[in-house]
Amino acid sequence: MGRFTIAPMVIGIALVSGSAVGQNAIVKLCVGNLEMNGAGGNSTAGREDLIKFLNKEKPDKAISIESVPIFPPSPDAALTAANGQKCDYVVTTNQTESHVESSYSGSVNLPIFYVTLAYKLTKVSDSSEVASGNVKATDYSSEQSASRFAMRKIAGKVTEAIKKAGTVAK
Repeated sequence: MGRFTIAPMVIGIALVSGSAVGQNAIVKLCVGNLEMNGAGGNSTAGREDLIKFLNKEKPDKAISIESVPIFPPSPDAALTAANGQKCDYVVTTNQTESHVESSYSGSVNLPIFYVTLAYKLTKVSDSSEVASGNVKATDYSSEQSASRFAMRKIAGKVTEAIKKAGTVAK
């Protein structure tokens, strides 16, 4: 009789263990609007670009990142909003520099758009900074295109930082 009651328990434990290994931990990442330094405004388009690139990143087989858009662009207000959304991390971005220079190709004047975006990744549970930095990008078509290139770089840096920090920040 003991042999027959233990066998189903062993099989049950093996099934639960096997299914737990196959599951990904979900990291909830709140993404604030892009803050426009000096202009007093913010950009939902910048935030949407960052979310799009984050969704294309492959962080790890063990974790999955769920991006949650939030409105506040500044780190303090975004942290408060992220706490209310029960996010593990919050990322904020700030366009700190933007300018256009002329480049001549023969007799044709070609504009070159330059942008610098600062980013900050914060762990929501204890408000500690996980990663931050500046990313520069250039483009010949528009400032928005240069900003998209910078957001792609930031998505990679944020994904890598979350992977290094561990699966769940709580």
